Amino acid sequence: NITGTQQDCLGMTPLHILACSTEHDMDIHRSLIEKYPNNLITEDKWGDLPILYAFWGNAPQEVVHLLIEGHKAYFPDHALDWGSMVITLGEANEPDGIRNLFKAQQNHLPDQNINWEECAVELARSERASTTTFQLLLTLSVANRLEALGVGKWHTQVENFINECSYYDNAAEKQARLLYSNLTSCEQLKEATWLLELALWKANIDAYRSPIHGQSGEGRSHFRINCGVQQILPIVVSFLSPKWESNL
Repeated sequence: NITGTQQDCLGMTPLHILACSTEHDMDIHRSLIEKYPNNLITEDKWGDLPILYAFWGNAPQEVVHLLIEGHKAYFPDHALDWGSMVITLGEANEPDGIRNLFKAQQNHLPDQNINWEECAVELARSERASTTTFQLLLTLSVANRLEALGVGKWHTQVENFINECSYYDNAAEKQARLLYSNLTSCEQLKEATWLLELALWKANIDAYRSPIHGQSGEGRSHFRINCGVQQILPIVVSFLSPKWESNL
């Protein structure tokens, strides 16, 4: 049946149209995918796939799951262009759609990475989004890095910085780049503090093993606690921590 793959004047297939719908019939979705799987990777006139409209229209998770599993089953070597979808949703000021996309990618295709930082910078340049959408994109772009850092103080500083960012002051791109630069500084600082702590710990152990002190019977944990870290690290971290002003 030719109508199963036919595209309308906007380049949309039946699967595009169904993904745009406010009502979803899982049997129809499933039937279209099974009979006409190429619809999953057919682009409309804007270069968009049906999955984008599922995110955009807040389709039920069951629909999103079915579409993504269809991609994985029929086109395992076809990577979705997540970045393009993020930009499209961002320029359309669809924060819920971006959240839906983020959740789907994390849950179903975590191996297909999204360059969130690149998306945020590109959205900053486009001047077609809102402050709310821009801030959401910044938040998502640093989520994994913040989790890996695991430092509550820096987490709060990043949140405050993002909340103060504005999309309408002609400095959105500079704010995004400052955010990522500062976060990189935090990551480097954390790594440096580990090395400093280990060096202080080793120096203290070596000192107690020297001929002056002889062999000490105290455990390794004693030297870790008493190697001067508590006095030295706060000063070092305070001196080297990046500045988080967002007003450029």
